[in-house]
Amino acid sequence: MRRQRYRQQPSVLIGFLLILFFTIASVVFPCCGGSNADYSYQTPPETDDGWETESLYKMNMDAEKFVALVRHIQSERYKNIHGILIVKDGKLILEEYFHGFDRDKAHQIRSATKSIGSMLTGIAIDHGFLKDVEEKIYPYFKGYEIGQKWDARVRDVTLKSLLTMTSGYDCDDHAIPIFECEKAMYETDDWVEYALNLPMAHKPGEHWAYNSSSLMVVSEIISKTSGMTMPDFADKYLFGPLGIKEFHWGFSPKGRAWLAGNAKMKPREMAKIGLLMLEGGRWKRRQIISEKWIRESTREHEISDNNWGYGYLWWTGKQLFGEQFIPGYWAAGNGGNYIFICPELDLVAVFTGGNYNSILELQTLGMLVNYIIPAILPPMPPRQITELDPAILDSCVGEYKLQQGDLRVSVLKKNDALHLTLLERTMPMYPESESRFFIPDDILGNWTFATERDEKGNVISATGYTAFQVMHFTKMK
Repeated sequence: MRRQRYRQQPSVLIGFLLILFFTIASVVFPCCGGSNADYSYQTPPETDDGWETESLYKMNMDAEKFVALVRHIQSERYKNIHGILIVKDGKLILEEYFHGFDRDKAHQIRSATKSIGSMLTGIAIDHGFLKDVEEKIYPYFKGYEIGQKWDARVRDVTLKSLLTMTSGYDCDDHAIPIFECEKAMYETDDWVEYALNLPMAHKPGEHWAYNSSSLMVVSEIISKTSGMTMPDFADKYLFGPLGIKEFHWGFSPKGRAWLAGNAKMKPREMAKIGLLMLEGGRWKRRQIISEKWIRESTREHEISDNNWGYGYLWWTGKQLFGEQFIPGYWAAGNGGNYIFICPELDLVAVFTGGNYNSILELQTLGMLVNYIIPAILPPMPPRQITELDPAILDSCVGEYKLQQGDLRVSVLKKNDALHLTLLERTMPMYPESESRFFIPDDILGNWTFATERDEKGNVISATGYTAFQVMHFTKMK
């Protein structure tokens, strides 16, 4: 069977972005046709796929923010977005496609496949094929100890450590050079053997490292215990009940379905995955996945190397709006292919895109922060921008290092105003008080940057709120 060589990468890689960022200004994609003034909203049609639809204008929200967002996509303010779907209160209220894509065309979802893998693992546990997440995996694979004694630490690799990316294997697809571990797997004939015989670098459960190859092991365990191929298992227990008739798997050279990526599905069916999660595992009054698994798999178990939380193959985070935090969790695939769920707002948002290996894949979070969620929340008071004494501005100037990670930002003073520099992007900082600044940003979403001072009035640290992250920085100089 022909191998698919899609690269999987769902997150911000600081070193990688430093290399790639210079391309952003020069990337030009073909326009989707028509000027932004041409857009006229239409309620998504009801078809035979089970979706109920409703007009934006009949919902209790600011519909014009959604209209403005679509026009920004059309005008290429947000680049290379292929589709956007919004589900509110269980109904599909927005469905728009660009660059030749439509509702009938399956789209690559890349590493968003992993989150579907999490759902299938929960179903396997619900039906008794697997005991629980603490089950150790190596008893299932005694025949794979090839030519050497396994490191003693492999005996402690559990299903949970695979789902939380804390297996301990010496494999980190976020490290530089990126995708090195995954690309090495592509060169082998047996991906399960490759994943199981990786050397160990850490005790399982103690170190987070993004490892796509380990999802071959999860897939194989479900197949072994259920006596079914992974596609047949998924069709019987997940896709069939959801009415999903078309899911294109990625396969290994030996024909095993890979739960880490290479899959394709239609955007409306991605939205079904999101609504199933939002409804606590229920679809049309049928319990497909236990509510217990939904809760456990979408809570933060680990902090990833890019400062988001990580559950069982789901990303987690929270965003500051005014004085309140709105939490969410999401499936994320390279290029900007996201299924975002916000239980507090009864919201599912689906994005498809082609911004592979680029910071522009994070435009999805920027759209959520700047347009989609503000359209649903009660109107917030206008920002009150103030003028500060030059000495206050001067005290903020310097370099700030993320307390958990290598990310650094700089605060500069230009023409009597502050600017924040991140990955060679310079953005204005507008003071709302002596310790709180507003930073407009389309890609990551608007920032709140709050400084903290010592008893002498010196700025010693800061907290940045953007892209569903809370980033704590220490001022270096």
